[in-house]
Amino acid sequence: MELSTTMQWFGGPSTRVGYSVGMQTPPRRSPGRPFAANRDVVERVALTLMLRDGYEQVSVDDIAREARIGRTTFFRYFKSKPGVVWSAFDDTISWLAENLSERRESLGILDAVRESIVFSTRSAIYNSEVWLERFRLLDICGELRADAYDHWERWASTIATSVATRTGLSPQDAIPMAIAGAARGIFLSELRSWLNTDDDREDILARLDRNLRTVFTALSSLLAEF
Repeated sequence: MELSTTMQWFGGPSTRVGYSVGMQTPPRRSPGRPFAANRDVVERVALTLMLRDGYEQVSVDDIAREARIGRTTFFRYFKSKPGVVWSAFDDTISWLAENLSERRESLGILDAVRESIVFSTRSAIYNSEVWLERFRLLDICGELRADAYDHWERWASTIATSVATRTGLSPQDAIPMAIAGAARGIFLSELRSWLNTDDDREDILARLDRNLRTVFTALSSLLAEF
């Protein structure tokens, strides 16, 4: 996928406005021990507010008040307001890199990339109740566009670097870049499909795996000499 297409998608108009799936506010405080919001609750509350009111309109104080925590607790969980959006994506990139490294000796290059993408995505969407919901926010929030570009570049670069390591090429060479770009295009396609259909997690993962197999089969000739 060309860079301009990626950026256009994140900055384009949202096609869906329903934000309620799996995104509840914390339970009301009952008498006795005060409710203590954990990191997952704060993330869920923050994204709920951002999707409802707009990213620019929500402050750290708003998030802390809605989650019934203090600012100190918020900053213990997240370094900043953008950190709520990006920390889980950063974790996904780390998991992708770890999986690519672990599969280096046991699988072919394209199988390793495919399995690593699916595994890291599975870990991400089951580790956070609202991992997918953040992409609704990216689809409608211009303020996050530059960071979105940076994160997708890092995600693709992780794949290109792994392919380059195994082929002896540079991460900037055509073959690693082509494979990484194709993977990013497929991943973005699946996110767009989810935004339009609201399929469940397993449907997304199955389709992601299937489409990676199809496209990587077509690209396999690029690696014939390696």
